[in-house]
Amino acid sequence: MDLMWETEVRTLLGGGLVVYPTETFYALGCLATLHASVERVTASKGRPDGKPLPIIISGWDMAARYLRMGGAALELAHAFWPGPLSIIVPVDESVSPLARDRHGRSAVRMSPHPVAARLCLEAGAPLISSSANISGRPPACRPGDLDPELLRASGALVMEATPWPAGGLPSTLAEVVGGHAVRILREGAVSASSIGEAGFDVLAE
Repeated sequence: MDLMWETEVRTLLGGGLVVYPTETFYALGCLATLHASVERVTASKGRPDGKPLPIIISGWDMAARYLRMGGAALELAHAFWPGPLSIIVPVDESVSPLARDRHGRSAVRMSPHPVAARLCLEAGAPLISSSANISGRPPACRPGDLDPELLRASGALVMEATPWPAGGLPSTLAEVVGGHAVRILREGAVSASSIGEAGFDVLAE
């Protein structure tokens, strides 16, 4: 275990919440397999019921363990992961129901951010990766911009490790809907045109 992040990893393994940097914004997260912790993320953010929380994975070994995808979805992942593309795919039942839709799917991405990826790897399970803000308020790219109300409500440990999030657009959210057809549910840092150039038929939501 990297001693610099030992406290953060132990916090996650103990059921605590951590605010950590990703490639886009700071995220509020916990182990996605600890339902009580995921409930705290939802409550702290004031997130609407029925809106599953997104997750990140650390690499392909974790993908094989926790994701149930093949075919075009796997091709799409290999084309853009690690990167800011969240793909809706079936996941292992150990992932909290608050991070799964009624079909057992989660919005998953493999983060390219070195801190987020290493934290997830050391924790040994997918992490909830919801933007570190009260729902409806702006996300943060610097520790000093984090909402004090969120920090009080969540009791989360804040990582100030660099590099800081780059900001800009959030991750793109997509799902494979048949063959090589990809529906864009939210266009963000990965453009629809780049997905099309990778050989997929892009459908707008």
